Amino acid sequence: MGAVQEEGGVIRAGVLDDAARAAYAAAYRPDRQTGGGLGSMDAAMRGAQLFEVVCCGAVVARYALRTVDHANGREIVVVAAAGGLPGVDLVASVLPNIEQQGAGVGADRLTIRTRRPGLVRKLKKQGWVLDAYCMGKNLK
Repeated sequence: MGAVQEEGGVIRAGVLDDAARAAYAAAYRPDRQTGGGLGSMDAAMRGAQLFEVVCCGAVVARYALRTVDHANGREIVVVAAAGGLPGVDLVASVLPNIEQQGAGVGADRLTIRTRRPGLVRKLKKQGWVLDAYCMGKNLK
């Protein structure tokens, strides 16, 4: 999954440096993380491919993708995404490129897990569907 040229910017391979760790940490705040607190950012990033969205020479967003090969096809999982650019809906502008990246490596499916109702609304507008509810209960 290589770099994708985007109008006014580029998506390029990223690295998990201090700036990226700080940005991705937002996805692992207690109010946003989707693993019930059992996972960690480092564990989620292991084996993931990292990307940066660069606009006007500055990194404005980052995302991490993991490829999972199943018996009946290949799935690309968005492990984490973070960033922002005033006046720009990065979900609307970047997600089509992520879909292209997945299609380019023969993926059959793209998956995002979220606790953010606003993101769910945005994804539905782009043709995404709710597959299931995932509920959790802490035992300790």
